[in-house]
Amino acid sequence: MRFADGFLLLSLVILLAVVSAGILTVIANRAGRRVPSVPPLFWVGAGITAVLLVAQSVVVDAVEDSTEGATGGLGALDQPVLDWFVANRTGFWTGVALVLAAIGGTAAMSLLTLAATVILWRTDRRDQAVVVALTAAGSGLLVLGFKTLYRRHRPPPIEQVVHYAGHSLPSGHTLGSTVVLGVIAAVAYLNLRSASHRHLVIAGAVVLAFAIGVSRIYLAAHWLTDVLTGWFLGGAWLAAAVTVLAWLRTLDRSEASRR
Repeated sequence: MRFADGFLLLSLVILLAVVSAGILTVIANRAGRRVPSVPPLFWVGAGITAVLLVAQSVVVDAVEDSTEGATGGLGALDQPVLDWFVANRTGFWTGVALVLAAIGGTAAMSLLTLAATVILWRTDRRDQAVVVALTAAGSGLLVLGFKTLYRRHRPPPIEQVVHYAGHSLPSGHTLGSTVVLGVIAAVAYLNLRSASHRHLVIAGAVVLAFAIGVSRIYLAAHWLTDVLTGWFLGGAWLAAAVTVLAWLRTLDRSEASRR
C-alpha cells in the first residue's frame, strides 16, 4: 500500500489549492481587480471534499504503518476494537447487524437509487435524478478502484459471522450507504417544505449510515480503519455531489427570477 503516502500528498495539495484559490480570489476582489465570481457554495463544497480526502489518506497511511510493524497510531486500534465486538456479540445484536448488512448491501442500495431516480425523473426533477444516479454509480467505482489499489485482507474468517470474500479497504457497505443515503437525503432536503421533515430525513440518513458502518466491524467483515475510510472517502464524494445539487438549485432560482 505504498500508494497511501502519494495519495495523502495529493490530497494535501488539493486542500492547499482550494484554500489558496479562495483566499487569492478575495484578495484580488478587494484590491479592485476583477476576478470571475465563484459561488461561495463551491468553495465550501470543495473545501469539505478536500478535508475528507486528507482524512481518509491519513487513515490509510496509518494502516500502512501498522502493517509494516509500527506500533501505536490509529492502525493499532483495529485488532482491539474487533476483539471487543466479537467478545460482546449477542443473538439480538447479531440479528440487527445482519439486517443492517442487508440494508447497506449493493442490492438494496441499487434498488433505493433506482427508485429515487425514477421518482425524481417522473416529477420533472431530472437534473437531480441524473446527479443521484451518477453519484451512486461513482461510489461503486470508488469501492472497486480503491479495494484493488489497497488490496488489504479482511479480518480472520474464524471471527466472521458470515464468510466475506474480496479485499477489505475501504468498506463497500459503509462507503456505498454513506453516498446513497446522503445524496437521497440531500435531494429530499431540497424538495421538502417542512423544516422538521428535512431535519428528520438528514438525521435518519446519518444514523443509518453510521449503524451500517459499525455493523461491518461487529460482523468482522471489516476493520475499524476500513469503515473510517469508507465514511471519509464516501463523504468526500458525497460533498462533491451535494455541491452540484446546490449549484443546480441556485441556477434554477436565478432563472426563475429572470422570468
